[in-house]
Amino acid sequence: MKLKVVFLVILSLLISLNVNALSEDQLDTEKEQAKQELRQLKKDIESLQKNLKSKQRQQSKAVTQLRNAEKQIATATKILRSTNRQLIKKEQELRKLRRQQKNLDENKAEQKKALAAQIKSAFVSGRQEYLKLLLNQEDPEALGRMLVYYDYMNKARTQKVAKLQQTLIDLENIDKAIQQEIIDLNILKKSKEEETNRLKRLKDKRKKLVDALAKEIKSKTAKLSELQVNAKELQELIDSVREALDKIDFTQPLNGLRSLRGKLRWPTSGKTTRRYGSELAEGLKSNGIVIGSSEGNAVNAVHHGRIVYADWLRGFGLLVIIDHGKGYMSLYGYNQALYKQVGEYVEAGEAIATVGQSGGQQSPGLYFELRHQGKPFNPRRWFR
Repeated sequence: MKLKVVFLVILSLLISLNVNALSEDQLDTEKEQAKQELRQLKKDIESLQKNLKSKQRQQSKAVTQLRNAEKQIATATKILRSTNRQLIKKEQELRKLRRQQKNLDENKAEQKKALAAQIKSAFVSGRQEYLKLLLNQEDPEALGRMLVYYDYMNKARTQKVAKLQQTLIDLENIDKAIQQEIIDLNILKKSKEEETNRLKRLKDKRKKLVDALAKEIKSKTAKLSELQVNAKELQELIDSVREALDKIDFTQPLNGLRSLRGKLRWPTSGKTTRRYGSELAEGLKSNGIVIGSSEGNAVNAVHHGRIVYADWLRGFGLLVIIDHGKGYMSLYGYNQALYKQVGEYVEAGEAIATVGQSGGQQSPGLYFELRHQGKPFNPRRWFR
């Protein structure tokens, strides 16, 4: 009976070890497969972008210059954002160091005061008491107790001196650290000033290019033609992205948006300045909405998904496309800067860009679309 029990225990342990080994192998396989999926997706999107760039070379000089200027603005904006974050961090570190310096200064003053009092007491009474003690040899027990007491007092004084020395060393180190933080802060402030000025120059250049482009498409016919080309290029892009996604059997399937009608978060703050289906030009209606917002405001993903496009597109500027699965996609255009890359997964409410006016827009805002199986639909009823 005992042998049977032992055998069953050993067998269950072996099975458990085997299952663990299999689950670890399966996990490694899934990780490798996910990496391959990402590589394939990036490869397909890069190929798609090359085709787009080839088409863009055929565009007017003004459009090409506008694209370059807006991408430079995006880069400068990201650098400035990073510099601001570093500045905040450095200022926090400096405040922390100054608090430590203040505490150490207070400790130093207290330690000096205590040590001075002890030294003074020992100097005034110690010598006379110690001489009396040596001369009074009649009570050995009293002599022993007094020697122990004086030894303890000397040790206590030595410890106070050592503690004060350490405080002075700590203060010196803090002073050096503060000086270095001040130097770093000044470098960052100068960098911020330079980047701010650069951004202003780029925006001034962009405005001139937008004005030049507006002159090119001044007539209604030219405007309609421009809008039709923009819509056609966006549709071609979406079709190409869908084709690329269909080739990949993703290990992390997405659940789409079907069950989220009336539950989605707005992608940014602001008022709707263009409604879905509103007339852009004769015979051409808007496939999305525009939310008027302040430049630099966060643009957030409306739901969990994967980034399948993040680049500049004629008429839509810096554009992000998120695949939510089951044929659902969300599009975010006119951005000032993009913070995500193709293949990255994002959560609902996660910042993916900042509001801008790229794509030649005259005022800041976010262009937003929802699509299913490549076709646009009214997003208004899907928001909370």
